[in-house]
Amino acid sequence: MDDRCDFKFRMCAESSLLKKLYDEYVKHCNKKFFEAVEDFENISEEGIRPKFSEILASDGKTHRSIDQAWRNCKGSLYEYAICKALDEILIRDASLAQKIDIIHGSKLNAYTRNQLAVRNWSDILPDVDFAVINKNCRKVVAVLSCKTSLRERLTETAFWSRELKPKGIDVILITTDKDREITAEVNRYIVMHVLDYTIITDSQRYNEIINEWRKSYGNKPDFNIRIKKVLKFADIMLLLQQYATKCEG
Repeated sequence: MDDRCDFKFRMCAESSLLKKLYDEYVKHCNKKFFEAVEDFENISEEGIRPKFSEILASDGKTHRSIDQAWRNCKGSLYEYAICKALDEILIRDASLAQKIDIIHGSKLNAYTRNQLAVRNWSDILPDVDFAVINKNCRKVVAVLSCKTSLRERLTETAFWSRELKPKGIDVILITTDKDREITAEVNRYIVMHVLDYTIITDSQRYNEIINEWRKSYGNKPDFNIRIKKVLKFADIMLLLQQYATKCEG
């Protein structure tokens, strides 16, 4: 079977280089990929970017073109970091790996795409970063959307959550929230009331978000229910175990 994380980066010509740099950096730091993803912003900006810039500069690239290349590639590098962490989980838990698979959106087969399609006058496919497949029933049970920065793209994720819910497919946002956008009121509503789950990979930022929302909305009668939809990256294990038994719908 092909390596789960061998996908090419979108809008990025340097995917092989960045994968190599990321793998080498994590190994050099003696970290697990599961741990490294929680420190993605620091690793990418302080550990990977200087080496990436140095190598491209040695190939004659200008400072401006190097900065543009980094902007084009960083989002896909985050997807790769998430993928390596998820792959590590499945490698270490053979029982779980027998029950679910996690496939990058670029590698989905026609049968899986058919489950995701929204049909009107033509088939419309969501922009899926990863699909979680229950192997027992060959069903897509969740899709993962990975974003370092939210901006207007969170509304797109919310739209697909609404469309896929009748199919029994959860939509999970995974983000570093590097620009601290998630606590804006519209984004807070989407996270608490529209998406199935949101995973904050930066543990410090996760704590800040929870504390801010608890201070502002902790007295609301459904707060404790809503806040359970916001998770640390370590909590993804519980979700994957849940999806390993989800075949109804």
